[in-house]
This record gives sequence, structure tokens and C-alpha cells, in this order.
Amino acid sequence: MRRALVAAIALGAVSATPAHAYEFWLRTQSIGQIYQLRQYRLVGPDLFVGRRRYTQTLALRIDDIGDLARSRRESRVPERGLRISWQSYLRVDHDFGTYSSGRIRLSPVVRRDAIDVIPELAESVAGLDLVYGHLTLEGLADDRLTVKVGRLLEDDGWQPLGVDGGSVRFELPNVPVAISADGGLRVREDSPMGLAELELDGTSGAGCQEYVEGATPGAGTWQLIDRNRAIANHRLSSDYELCPQRTMRQPTIGVELATARMRSFGAVIGYRRTWSETFGLIGAVDRLGQADLGLYPDDAGQAPDSGINEERIYARVHGRLTRGALAIEPYANARVSLLHAALDRVDAGVRLVRGDHTLEPSVAYFLPTFDGDSIFNVFSIEPTKDVRLSYAHEGALRWRADAWLRRYAHETGLSSYAGGAQAGVERALGTRWRGTLDALWDDGYGGRRIGGTGDVAWHAHDIVWLRGRLIVLGVRPDASAERPAYVTSSAVLSSSFALAESVGLHVIAELDRDEIHDLQARGIAVLDFAFMPEIH
Repeated sequence: MRRALVAAIALGAVSATPAHAYEFWLRTQSIGQIYQLRQYRLVGPDLFVGRRRYTQTLALRIDDIGDLARSRRESRVPERGLRISWQSYLRVDHDFGTYSSGRIRLSPVVRRDAIDVIPELAESVAGLDLVYGHLTLEGLADDRLTVKVGRLLEDDGWQPLGVDGGSVRFELPNVPVAISADGGLRVREDSPMGLAELELDGTSGAGCQEYVEGATPGAGTWQLIDRNRAIANHRLSSDYELCPQRTMRQPTIGVELATARMRSFGAVIGYRRTWSETFGLIGAVDRLGQADLGLYPDDAGQAPDSGINEERIYARVHGRLTRGALAIEPYANARVSLLHAALDRVDAGVRLVRGDHTLEPSVAYFLPTFDGDSIFNVFSIEPTKDVRLSYAHEGALRWRADAWLRRYAHETGLSSYAGGAQAGVERALGTRWRGTLDALWDDGYGGRRIGGTGDVAWHAHDIVWLRGRLIVLGVRPDASAERPAYVTSSAVLSSSFALAESVGLHVIAELDRDEIHDLQARGIAVLDFAFMPEIH
């Protein structure tokens, strides 16, 4: 309710300002989903829980705030100079189905609200999320300096992160190099209008524990936080689970050095560090059997005042060479986690383009790393290595194919392998019909999957599009799963209607069937206020 009030006040303030001839772009979507998920039970029949989701998104861009660029054009002076713009993406998410509003039975006598067992569900029960929203000042310092202030989305090439703060980018004179830096507070679920999707991997809002001191130093135990606390039973947020460390602010800084104004070559090297203070006392010192020294063990004063959540160095490079009709586009990316003292991401390849044909061999390496607060860091998690070859052909008949081999390392020093291939073809079957066929084969470690997909799209009328898809997949689980092979199938029907200029309605109906999940249904409707028929 508080978030909605803040949003209403902000919109009112914007609407009360004098109107200028700003250039703006607006896109909004209203999305409704109705489907069921199966809840497995060890005792008694399985249950089906329903999701009834309504999502509203609003993307807004306003250019040339203050009419500065327009004034220069009207005065016929050079375009160089300050330009002010605003970009934002707002999302409202509400789920009123039994999946999030129901109760979960933890034992024969204990039942809790689903939102208490899985606190992250609060985002979809009553979520008002600002994914990003920032003011941009360009054209400063002779068109070399750009400043952004607000909620920013940054990216190291593999994962996005949100920063509430500011960033600067400066292009050096006489050198094709740009320096960028940003700083602020990392966006967390507990941030104002924050969202859990931007949290670092490896943390959860449920099952958090505290260190309960014993009679002598070192004799304490880890126990669930507030394990005997009375439940207030709020319906829109978790009132049982308590994870104090997830409420702590996470300051973050990032620096990048990148090429600028170069067409055939690009490179960037960057550094990011995120940290947070250590949470202290949860309540009164004497609330437990022994004097409480804090959330973490501190019998000998060993708990630090703060800790590092992530510290990484990353680099990316790409290029483009032409030899007659052949374009050669090599690339390589790497990331090192200084916190884990490990190279955790690498991928490299080369894209060969000649006319309508594209061939791309590539290799990749992945080692999972987690938030410095995550307990996953105490486990030994081994990396994977991938080799892939992709081919694509653009034209009246569009082909695409991929073949890959993956190596899984194990603690024992042994390795397991999996590989496979997929291929697809797409062709226009007249002026209003288009068909697509896809095939998949994946075998080795983890089991085998063989199947195919068929798609048909029909532009039935100038304002109506119809599509159908049939999927059949045979699955043979790994021998360790002790589960027989089975076949899963899915049928999807969808349609788009142009209701008015730039307004469209998309509807999707899906039926899934296999021996494990039985029959499941799903329905989705999307009201699109920036409908572009040319892409359908």
C-alpha cells in the first residue's frame, strides 16, 4: 500500500509540471496468466495449486527534457551540447491464486502460509518493482561526458545487477578510450521498490539461522531465527521467516576501461566490488539462554565488521575482419572472482559470415560462484566445459543447427560427458502461412532427451494472427534417478488481434501431458499497448 501511495504521489507531481514539447516513447503491457502447478506429497495424493497472475508493465523514455536540443536546432547552432533524458521500467505483479495465497503443510499439525515458507513469493503477491529508472545527462564536456543518476542496470557480460546511485562515462580526447565508473547501493529485495531477481546468487529469504552461544566459547549451535516467535499473519509479506543479513545495505562500486569510436574492434576490462556490514544483535542480549553476541559466532571477537559479497574482474573483446565476401568476427570473454580466487566464466569463439550463411564454433567454461554470505560456498562445486558448433542460413528457407559436447568434472577426479544436436528449418508457405520444424537429441550424463517441435503460423486477416505448436519429447532419466523412461507432449494455440492502432491482444492456451505430471493446463492473455504487427 505504501508503494502504491508513493507511486501515485510521484505521478501526480509529474503531471503537475508545465508541458513542453518533449519527445517521448511509451510502452505498456497488461498480462494475465492462469495455470496450475503440481505439489508433490510423500503421504496422500498430490495437490494442484493455481496461479492467477496479473502483471502490468510500463516502459517510459523521455528525450530532450527542457527542449535544449530543439532550441539549438531552431537557432541553427551545432547539435553539440547538453541533452537530458529519462528512462524507466516499472512493473506491478499480483498473484491471487492458491500457489502464493494458500497454505503449506509442514507436518501433520503445522501449516504455514506459502508466503512464510517462501518469502520471495511476496514479490508476485503484491509487487511494485522499479527495474530501472534514471536521468541521463549527455553532451557534457564537449560531448565526451555522460552522467546517469537513479536506479541503473549494469552488466558484466553474464548477469545484470541494479545499482541505486550514479555513473559517469568519459571519452578521452585524442584516444579511442572511455573510462566509466558507477557507485551506490546494490538493489536488493529489501530495497525501496526492489526485486529479488537482482539479488546475488546463493541467498534465500527462508530457513535462515543464527548462532546461539553455548555455556562455553565454541559450544554454540546454529538454529533457526525467531523459532518460537508468535505469527502476526500478514497476508502480503512474510511474517515468520527473518533473514537480517538480507536487509543490510550493499554498497557497490564498478570501474570500466573500454574502447570508443572504433567500428571493427571493441574491448572492455572492468572491476566490481560489493560489500555489506555484518548484522549485529537481533534483539535483547538476554533473549536466549546465554548472552547473545550477534548473528554470527563472535566468542573470540572473530566476526568482522563487514564482509565482501562479490569482487570480480572481467574482460571482453570482439572484432570484425572482412576478406572479400567473408566476414570474420572473433570474440572472447572472461571473468575472475577474486572472492573465490577462481576463474568462473570463459567463452570464446568466432563467427564466420558469408552471404546468408553463418558458422560459429565456440568454447565455454563455467564454475558456479555465489554471494559471499551464501552457505553454498562451503560445498565443492565442480566446473563444466562446453564445445559448440552452430550454423545458420538466412533466406526464403531458414536453417539453423547446433551440435555440442559438455564435460562435467567431479570431485573424484573422474569426468562425465553429455552431448547432442538440434536442428530447425523455417519457411514461408505462401503469403499468409509460415511453418517451422525443430528436432532435438541430447544424450549422456543426466539422461537422454529426443524429440521434435512443429509450428504453423497463419496470418488469417490483416488484424488477426493464429499460431499452433506441437511438442513431443521422449525422456530417459539418468540411471541414478531410478525412474522409467516417459514421453511428454505439449500443444499450444495462440493468437494476436490488432484491436486498434498500436494496441493488440495476445492469447495463449497450453496443454501438457506426461506420465509424471498428468494433464496440466495454462492460459495467458497479454494486452499490448505498443503492438507492432510487422513483427508477428
